[in-house]
Amino acid sequence: MPRFIELSHPIIEGMKTFPGLPGPQAVLLFDHAGSRRKYKNQSEFLIASLHLCGNTGTYVDSPYHRFPDAPDLSELPLDRLADLEIVKVDARQNLGRGIGPHLFQDLDLQGKAVLVQTGWDQHWNKEEYFEPNPFLNEDACLYLVEAGAVFVGIDSVNIDDMGDLRRPAHTVLLGNGIPICEHMTNLEAVATNEGRLHAVPIAWKGGATFPVRAYIVLPE
Repeated sequence: MPRFIELSHPIIEGMKTFPGLPGPQAVLLFDHAGSRRKYKNQSEFLIASLHLCGNTGTYVDSPYHRFPDAPDLSELPLDRLADLEIVKVDARQNLGRGIGPHLFQDLDLQGKAVLVQTGWDQHWNKEEYFEPNPFLNEDACLYLVEAGAVFVGIDSVNIDDMGDLRRPAHTVLLGNGIPICEHMTNLEAVATNEGRLHAVPIAWKGGATFPVRAYIVLPE
């Protein structure tokens, strides 16, 4: 049987994903006990709604997140979100916060999902998570575009330096139609190039970002 590796944080009511953005709120419409009368005591269901910002938990950015005339979530091609070959790059020993192109050189990235492990997810649910974070610099992103990457994920609070309001990583990658996945986790369980990635958001017309259940499928 195939084996799965979970790469997403669970969504919990009130959780904090990014400074200044609201946490998700769950609204119970009716619970199991309350639904019995509706179904004349023959069955019962729980039905609830979840109100959340698109930037909640582990999520994918569409190009529309950065550019007003670019494809939104509903227009992202599935061949850039699902059943993707991967290259996992371990950047935990990188000198400094900015990750440059040197870590990606000599790797076959054509048509691949590039997953960057920084180890920052160890701070999830702690205030340290929102401190100055590891990120991809502009040269690294230009290299990924040139090398043919089709998806880029990272286990950091942001793929950019949050102090750089130009957001060059978002600009370069999304400007070239490459979806970004932020707030990934558990990349230590992923081998360098084994398995295939699935990270598909809902087809939200007019949506820019949305949470995903990102995971790796390993070969049988």
